[in-house]
Amino acid sequence: MQRLIIHVDLDSFYASLEELRNTEIRGKPVVICVFSGRSAESGAVSTANYKARELGIRAGMPISLAKRLARNKDVVFLPYDIEHYRTVSERIMDLLEDEADALQQVSIDEAYLDVTKRSIGIWENAEKIAENIKNKIRQREGLTCSIGVGSNKLIAKMASKQKKPEGLTVVRNTEVKKFLENLPVSELHGIGDKTTKTLNQLGIRTVNELASFDLHILEEKFGKNKAKLLQNKAQGIDDSPVKHEEIQQISRIGTLKEDTDNLEIVFEKIKELSIDVEKKLRKKKALFRTISIITVDTTLKTQTKSRTTHQTDDLDSALDIARSLLEEFLEENLGKKLRRVGVRVSNLIFKEDQQPLRDLEKYFGKTTKNSS
Repeated sequence: MQRLIIHVDLDSFYASLEELRNTEIRGKPVVICVFSGRSAESGAVSTANYKARELGIRAGMPISLAKRLARNKDVVFLPYDIEHYRTVSERIMDLLEDEADALQQVSIDEAYLDVTKRSIGIWENAEKIAENIKNKIRQREGLTCSIGVGSNKLIAKMASKQKKPEGLTVVRNTEVKKFLENLPVSELHGIGDKTTKTLNQLGIRTVNELASFDLHILEEKFGKNKAKLLQNKAQGIDDSPVKHEEIQQISRIGTLKEDTDNLEIVFEKIKELSIDVEKKLRKKKALFRTISIITVDTTLKTQTKSRTTHQTDDLDSALDIARSLLEEFLEENLGKKLRRVGVRVSNLIFKEDQQPLRDLEKYFGKTTKNSS
């Protein structure tokens, strides 16, 4: 059966999420920043949307430089809100998992899917799965993604970059050589600046030149293993599997109807969010050991408070702990109003790793549902 792999890459993920939250900034250049706190311009750019990239603003750039490039232009600079981004990412990864034989998340906004079995190894079926993924992400989250389909992870990854944003590129086995041959070696996935420089010194500038270059000379420069890896990449060969890795945490975060420091109002939101967390725990057949609350105040400062206990899947008991953590937070931050709040469970233990549970009441005491 033909192996078929899909690579999904969410388009300017952080910036797109901010545009969804604030319709007034849609269509503008948006820059997401990690501020160091030392000054209004200290820190680095985390990411930028496509309009901001047209101005030369790039990830990793100092904020001060980005602001110079944005001078006299209507550019929006926003702080990095990782908890919100993680929550949406988790929902999308759940969606992708339902479409795959195996899912490997490689970052907050990209993943590989092995769809060999469910596509029956047929290219047209894999393309339909990719289209379905794009439609579901658009409908459920209001986001776009770029997708590559290939017979391995290397080709799928490189294909997803061809038509950004919102593209879908299928590279069949018969098309691999043409797809790769005229690309600069620097565009091969996994080849960095140092390797590119060495290859250029050898007179190798295109992927086609690397694919046909004398392997013995490459081995002298890079060693046997790396030389073979480089030539395999240039020939579109990649046997690495899509490795399914279980999630390490489950979180949900939401915006309060109004900024508040009212315990009952905030806790009601936490209870509402915990419903989704519980569904995910059941689906994953997982227990957890740590419960956390996530708070975002009106200055967009994010804080968490956590408590670790014995393994359980009892969300009612966890909510008792969450309420206690929230009370502690509000007492320590008198008068600080919250804009958003979230709940997280972590230190997950999956079915195959679970130890027999003792009576939960021994650990938590008799529990009752909080009502407010």
